[in-house]
Amino acid sequence: MILQFGFESCAPCKALQNRIKTWNQAHPAVCYAYVTVSQMPELSAQMGVFTVPTIFVYVEGKLTIQQSGYFSLEQVLNQIEKYEYLLLG
Repeated sequence: MILQFGFESCAPCKALQNRIKTWNQAHPAVCYAYVTVSQMPELSAQMGVFTVPTIFVYVEGKLTIQQSGYFSLEQVLNQIEKYEYLLLG
């Protein structure tokens, strides 16, 4: 599962959201959810989200990747694909 936190007015957040949605079409086994921080401030605080964009990746219920601010989405997606290959073959 990919869980992304962002703001409505955050251009990088929207760009990542669009890229992940496009990638997700080719990887339907991976669940994706976008959380708008201003609409869910309690969840954002509980998750320790202090900056956006923030991405959490869970594999079999365990947090495996967490990235915030400036990061390479390509590297994150490549890591997810490796997990996907190992789990689904």
